[in-house]
Order: sequence, then structure tokens, then C-alpha cells
Amino acid sequence: MKEKLPGLRLHGATALLIALCAALFLCAAAAETKLMVVSDLHYLEPSLYQGSELFLQALRRGDGKITQYGEELMSALQKEIFAERPDALIVTGDLTFNGEKQSHAALADWFATVEAAGISVWVIPGNHDINSPTPIGYASGLYYGVEGVTPETFAEIYAHCTEKGMAGFSYLAKVSDRLWVAMTDVSYYEEQAQTFGLFTARHATWLEGALRAARQAGVTVITATHHNLIAHTDYIKESYLMFGSENMRALTDKYGVPLNLCGHLHIQHIAREEGLADAALGAFCIYPHRYAVVTLSDDGALTYDARALSEQFLPEGFSDRSREWYLTVASDKLKPSLTGTTEEIELMADYAARFNLAYFSGTFHGEDPVWTEDPAYALWEKQPNASFLNYMKLVMREASGSHLHLELSADKP
Repeated sequence: MKEKLPGLRLHGATALLIALCAALFLCAAAAETKLMVVSDLHYLEPSLYQGSELFLQALRRGDGKITQYGEELMSALQKEIFAERPDALIVTGDLTFNGEKQSHAALADWFATVEAAGISVWVIPGNHDINSPTPIGYASGLYYGVEGVTPETFAEIYAHCTEKGMAGFSYLAKVSDRLWVAMTDVSYYEEQAQTFGLFTARHATWLEGALRAARQAGVTVITATHHNLIAHTDYIKESYLMFGSENMRALTDKYGVPLNLCGHLHIQHIAREEGLADAALGAFCIYPHRYAVVTLSDDGALTYDARALSEQFLPEGFSDRSREWYLTVASDKLKPSLTGTTEEIELMADYAARFNLAYFSGTFHGEDPVWTEDPAYALWEKQPNASFLNYMKLVMREASGSHLHLELSADKP
């Protein structure tokens, strides 16, 4: 038992005033609930790739992941979290590169460090995490199979930051007495992981129970999935949309859920439809390494801010190298399919890489004439293979609006 300090006496009125002030301070401090959100880490434990040129070749054929610097990214993210001091970290799937048990174990330890600082961590799996068909490691000139995880192993590894129930790893993350997150696991991994997401009758039963409980408790509730709940773009209208999305939408409409947090697209993109915003977070492993801050204010309003990982927490010059890596990967993938002089091909590939970077990072504005007035765009219009040109035109026709910031009032978006 702590001893009382000698010589300190408070009159009843003074003590009451101090107690009331303390109570008011605590209420004010608790009035705002803040989440940090991250998705698509695609983390690979370093011993599974260090020194392998084969691994770098695989990344060069990809979409700009900079997984070879995963340790630097995770270290910077931890510093960002400790600086931001959210009430919770929400991770919406694709934790690992391809479901390697070693990667999962390392991440679970990393999450435990965050939790030890008083910040709760809540995760759901993505399509790369459980029963992956290709958990592999990379040596100097070959790749080799490594141990993956089953749902049971996943549950053991992440026992401190997830729950397993009737609908996979779907559970209520009760972040505060004002905000709950219905973590809804729609990834399909029975026997073997599949790319698509599926919202089933079991999910519907579970989710309705969760949303009803939130309504009865009088708390704001939002949902989180790996796959998209609303179709985001015309060029991939249905590709990343979960099967059964209409059934989940019926429940979010019924219970007035204003926001769903997701990933999977690797594009920073916010879709809106009839009272719901579906905020797809850009892949953390790809420049500019997005995370989001979601804040519930004391008046019940929600704000969503997508941010780039702060350069102050990264090694010097890291952001420039990451950006250049993305542009190089994007342009090199296109060059073999282009026709023209060497200079024309370079111009078109560079233009396409910059176009993709702006779009995938959520900063693209189709109405900006800089894109159609660029000489490289005229060259693209002459290309016999028009698939990428058609993609660019679809993107340019998308409705303008911010994909980095969202404000939702207590009543409606």
C-alpha cells in the first residue's frame, strides 16, 4: 500500500473541485478515439531472401513492392505508431508475402511490441496469409518451399491480436466505449487460399449479431475487411469485390455503418455508395507506404486521413529510392510491349509509370490537363496494343474527389 504524503490536507470543497476537474479531464481525453490502419504489409522474414538476386528479379516482375526493405519499413512504422499514439492498430490483411510461418511469427512478435506500449492491435488475414499454395524462400540461385500456416496455426500465432469464431477470424474489436470495429474475415482459404473474398450466410449471422450488439450498447461501429465491399474502379469493376457483397451491404445499410476499411486493391481509393464509404488503403509495402488515421470525435463525426510514412523515421534517402524503384519496375514491365523508336518507348514507359504512381498513391486528378497534354500521351494513342491506353482513359473518366481524406458526420457521409 502506498503511504499518504504527510502535511497535505485538502478541504472538502477543494478536494471535490479537484476530483471534478480530474474527471472532466479524463472525459475530455477519452472523448476522441483514434485508430491507425495499415494493409497489405506483404512482409517476408529476411532470412528467407537475404542475398538472393532471384528474389529481386521476382520483385522486378511485380507491382512495385519493396519487400527487400521490409525491416526498414516496419521499424519506421513502429516509430510512426509510437509518435501518433492511437488507441488501436487495425491491420486489414495480407500480412505476409505468401503465408510463410516464419514471417507470421516475426510479425506477431512485432505486434506484441506495439501492444506492450499500451496500443491494442487487431488483425484479419488476407488472401496471402493462410493455406497459401506458394510459401517459399529464396537462395542465391533458387527458391525452396517453406512451412506455411493453417487456420489453426494462424490462430495460435496471433492469439493476442485476433479471435477465431463461427465466420473465420471475424470478431468485434472493442477499441473504446465509443467505437467498435467489426473485423470481418471474408478471405477464402479452405484447403487452399484463393484470391477472391466471400461473404457467406455464416458471416451474415455473425455480423448482424455484432452490429446489433453495437446498437444496443450505443457505440459507433465500423467494419473492416480485406476485400472490397464496393466496386472501386471501372477497369476492374468486379475483380476485387468480394462475392456476396450485396448481402454485407444490406447489413451495413440496416445498421447505418458509415465506413468500411479494406485493402487488397493496392490502390489508395475511396468508393462511396448510398451512405457507405469503402476506404481501400494503398499497400504499405509500396511507395509512398500509406497508412490511415481514423478518428471518432466527441460529436460522433468520423474522419479518415491516408498518409505517407514519414521520412523522419526512415533511413536518409529511402523515400527517393523507393519512389525510383516503383517507377523503374512499372516502366520496365511495359517496354517490351511498346513499338516505336528507343526514345519514344522511353517517353511512353516513363509517362505510364508516373501515371500509375499518381493513381495508385491516391493523388491522381483526371481533369488535370498535364496528362493529356504530355507529348507521350499522343504517342500512346498511336500504339497498336490499346489495353493500357484504354485503362488510362477509364481512370481519367473517374469522378474527381479526394481519395486521401474523408469526413463523415454523425448522421451521414
